[in-house]
Amino acid sequence: MNLFKLLRNTETENEVGEQPALLSPLQRLRQRTCSDQAGLFVAEHDAFAAAMTLARKWGELHRRGECGVVVASGGRFEGLIESMASHFCRVPFNDLLAMDAAVDSRTVAIILEPIQGESVVTPASHAYVQGVEKLCRELNMLLIFSEARGTIGQHGGLLCEDTYGARADIVVLGDHSNRSPRSSALLARGHACTARIEELPGFVQEPISRPTRIAAPVKAQRQSVPSGLMA
Repeated sequence: MNLFKLLRNTETENEVGEQPALLSPLQRLRQRTCSDQAGLFVAEHDAFAAAMTLARKWGELHRRGECGVVVASGGRFEGLIESMASHFCRVPFNDLLAMDAAVDSRTVAIILEPIQGESVVTPASHAYVQGVEKLCRELNMLLIFSEARGTIGQHGGLLCEDTYGARADIVVLGDHSNRSPRSSALLARGHACTARIEELPGFVQEPISRPTRIAAPVKAQRQSVPSGLMA
């Protein structure tokens, strides 16, 4: 799914008359997902690094500098996540008891990829995703959703959280289409906004579509007819 093309066509919910009639794709993304911050990144790797930066800063504020992370994803970017975490733990997918047992006082965030797989897609159960969200809320941890495989708009809603009825604090979006432009996006909400996304490494400015200047039509000039032809 091409992220830019989808966002360009995304209708904004709850439109208000005072709002601008034209919104950029990034503004639509932030407004449609009720996010406080949204940013584009060069690649999924940069978006994940930015998500981990937000989590580390959150840990400095709420975990005395700890940044423990529990991961239940398809294995992508685990090396990056582990290198930026003070404590790293990988748990089986769709196993809520294993997730519950893995978190402790050092845990800052749970990173969950709700829909996994390449050729064979394995979605998480609704009870599992909602249970992980409840665990994060009860223990005051960040919930990070990974949609870096480009699942946006393919499972009954714009984001996976629309399908599961859950809400993450940080969402990493990817673009696995062969179309251009390709990019990755990062969403942050509420207390997860520990830094300005546009100041994080890998952030790129949103491309601006300039209207094509249309040349004014040339008026046909009336030519004089020789008097001999009018006889």
